[in-house]
Amino acid sequence: MKFYIEEFPLLVLTLICVAAILIVAILLIVRYRRSQRLRSAGSYVEALKDLIRGDEESAFRHLKRVVKEDTANTDAYLKLGDIFRRRGEVVRALQIHRQLTVRNDLNTRTRMELLKSLALDYMESNKNEQAIAKLKELISLDKKDLWGHQQLLRQFERQKDWSQALSAQETIFKITGQKDDSLLALYEVQIGHKWADQKEFHKARLKYKDALRRDRLCVPAYLDLGDAFQQEGRLDEALESWKELLQKVPEKAYLAFERLERVLYEKGQFGEVAKIYRDLLERDPDNLRALLALATLYDKKGNLDEAIRTCQRALQVDATSHVARQLLVKFYQQRGDQAKVMENLETLINSAQVTPNRFLCRNCGHESQEPLWRCPHCDQWRTYIP
Repeated sequence: MKFYIEEFPLLVLTLICVAAILIVAILLIVRYRRSQRLRSAGSYVEALKDLIRGDEESAFRHLKRVVKEDTANTDAYLKLGDIFRRRGEVVRALQIHRQLTVRNDLNTRTRMELLKSLALDYMESNKNEQAIAKLKELISLDKKDLWGHQQLLRQFERQKDWSQALSAQETIFKITGQKDDSLLALYEVQIGHKWADQKEFHKARLKYKDALRRDRLCVPAYLDLGDAFQQEGRLDEALESWKELLQKVPEKAYLAFERLERVLYEKGQFGEVAKIYRDLLERDPDNLRALLALATLYDKKGNLDEAIRTCQRALQVDATSHVARQLLVKFYQQRGDQAKVMENLETLINSAQVTPNRFLCRNCGHESQEPLWRCPHCDQWRTYIP
């Protein structure tokens, strides 16, 4: 008993020393972690400054330091993954972003930013289905997230799912308060094309008619509606559709000229073609393409005088038209008038003209031999000019 009493002060002293050491250790750990957080916060601020300046390399170094020192900084992980994606290291980006999905402490805003990053990762990897899934999840958190709807539209267009694309575009118009029926009409036309590719011409025509209900000036709807009728041998209805295009949009009438000539020839009514062109010119006297088509038609009929007069009239509309000059060279050559041939050849050689049958996208410069309503290179609508 005496031993325990004598040893008690020593035991107490030992306990006090141990407690003091623990307190000091805890204080040191707290101080270290606080300094670490301060260093991490400083690195994070520097990373943000770097991103604003456009210095991604420096931002990348700072962000790597941040996530090493502060694993709770979700935004740093997000931005680090985004930089990996922009560097072309999509696998690393996905790895980082996927790891964040298991966290239960993400607020709605952070979760939305994470879903955006994941969607972009999947897009970059050409994993459209996964990208669409993440975009739909994003929109479920905010029905009016414009970026999400725009990216979803882009994915549907990539997949050529025109029905879904049409719905997505309508939703975007509701969010923005805008309306563009001529654009929506082009989506209807694309849906019609899919039916036509499957030889479902009746269903295709219904979509082309839906396009015309949205936009009475939808050029491809008239053209394709006539094509669908022609495919089933309904030539009179095909002609009616193309003639309506001439009435509604005379400046684009030339797109139907070849179709009209081919079907009227097939029906044994080729003589009607000249009347169609003359009627068009009565309504639109400066329609250069109609004049050139009529001149070519007169030549086919052997009426060189009318062909030349019509070409001269075309040059009054557009003195730089090299097609009209080419035709005049041909017609004067047939007539044997070498002086006129040389005169027009000289004019033709001195003028550098773009071939009229070439169509260029004014957004990216992509070239096509036929008018396209959506550029296959930059995915923009209504950008082609002759």
